[in-house]
Amino acid sequence: MSGFLVVLLKECRDNIRDRRTILASFSLALLGPALFVGLMSMVLNVTLGESRDSFRLAVVGSEHAPKLMAHLARRAVTLAPVALEDPRAAVADGHEDLVLVIDPEYPERFAAGDVNALTLIYDSSKMGSARRNFMNAQQMILGYGQQLAVLRAQLRGIDPAILAPLQVAGVDTASPAARALSILGTLPYLLVLVVFMGGFYLAIDATAGEREHGSMEPLLSQPISRSALVLGKIAAASVFSGASLVLFLTGLSISLPFVPLHKVGMSLAIDLTTCLAIFAVSLPLIALGAALLTVVATFAKSYKEAQTYLTVVILVPTMPLIVTQLLDVSASAALMLTPSLSQAMLITDLIKGEPLPWSHVAISASSTALLAALLAWLAVMMYRRERMLV
Repeated sequence: MSGFLVVLLKECRDNIRDRRTILASFSLALLGPALFVGLMSMVLNVTLGESRDSFRLAVVGSEHAPKLMAHLARRAVTLAPVALEDPRAAVADGHEDLVLVIDPEYPERFAAGDVNALTLIYDSSKMGSARRNFMNAQQMILGYGQQLAVLRAQLRGIDPAILAPLQVAGVDTASPAARALSILGTLPYLLVLVVFMGGFYLAIDATAGEREHGSMEPLLSQPISRSALVLGKIAAASVFSGASLVLFLTGLSISLPFVPLHKVGMSLAIDLTTCLAIFAVSLPLIALGAALLTVVATFAKSYKEAQTYLTVVILVPTMPLIVTQLLDVSASAALMLTPSLSQAMLITDLIKGEPLPWSHVAISASSTALLAALLAWLAVMMYRRERMLV
């Protein structure tokens, strides 16, 4: 058996024996899908909800607009006439979620056919259904106003069509999966993070951990080349990174159907073919992550110091994802040169069900693999310097 395989099996066996390390390595992969699905389900259920859900509407001056109150009551709105001296303060203090204020001059202006201004008070910063209820109430009131406009036009012998000379029909070209991904935008970010977290603890234990425990020097005295030793450690970290990604994709494909995306007219499913394609696209990133973690951990003299370094370093590959997501940058050949970002963009296209440009796949794989090879070479050079390892 070659020295490379000996080191690979040795590192994998040692890591498997430590149950706490295994649990820490795969914690994000195991718990991530459940937490992600649970969070998104809560957001969709609480914040969006169903448009037909009944909600409470506090009304100041309800006696001034009885027909409007009847209109709202027919639409499953729970009306609550209240007498508030300061409706804004009532909403700000949390005593009321939504308050409609009707001016005492409403009846006179209504009878004269003048424009009436109603005030709908809510707090958009509150978590929950405040925004949804505001939008529903606003649409109901505007709908009532549109009905009044049509009736007034007919009474004056005017064709109501004059009130709406233009009609716009929106055509959405996005697929249901693409629309769903706009809500689940953190999914590619989590996939990249899972890859790096999978080999995080093995890379530390195989470098700084062995130095701290005093097992590095006996290992270096074995009849094995430094390149085989380093590549075996990197390969072991890659194995656990790949296993972490497999666990995450498996859990995600099982739990994703439980997200109530149908409430907003969206759908998203990750089948076996998509999972295999995501794994294939991520292979160069897995090798890069293992090499990067090994290089950085080699600088550390203790396990704790390596954890400190890698906690910061692991955020670097995820920063481009955050920036491009905020700027809504489209995929291009130039961006495929950036590791982690290119994989995230390709994974996004796979989840959307869009075809991948083979040129983008080739550029992404080549650039990431080249950087991984450079980091692996750097790790080998570092292991050949005895002062850094003993």
